[in-house]
Amino acid sequence: MEVSAGILKEADVLLASFAMGVLLLFVYDVLRIVRRIVPHKMWLVGAQDLVFWLCSAVALFAMLYRENSGYIRGFVIGGVLVGMLIYNLLLSSWVVAGSVFLLEKILFVLGRPLVWTARLLKKPLGFVGRKMKKLLRFLKKELKKIWKTVKMGICKL
Repeated sequence: MEVSAGILKEADVLLASFAMGVLLLFVYDVLRIVRRIVPHKMWLVGAQDLVFWLCSAVALFAMLYRENSGYIRGFVIGGVLVGMLIYNLLLSSWVVAGSVFLLEKILFVLGRPLVWTARLLKKPLGFVGRKMKKLLRFLKKELKKIWKTVKMGICKL
């Protein structure tokens, strides 16, 4: 018994929509990982979500256009939703938690030399900063005296 070309094409479209659902949620997980590593304000999270879903709509339309000549079919939307659901249930929490853990460890290891350097330079730079502050205060006072003298000289003319 042979399967018709139309059925094979429909199965191809279903598989592509399933993969699109997994891919969309994976990209959103990358966004979630970035948000956990670098804190964001609420308006920025909303803007990122808006851009993500607009891009997702364009990507989904491009997939539909390429695979199914642009026809929106119920099983395609269902395939995307099932792909998202399966990825969310099986992999999403592992991907986010594991990636955040690894990235935090990597950033910690890479940041240690910077912390050590900052500790070494804190006292000398603090000393130089205090001396510069005193010098700037002194220069400001002297400039005020000079300016006052100049103003008085101009007023006498």
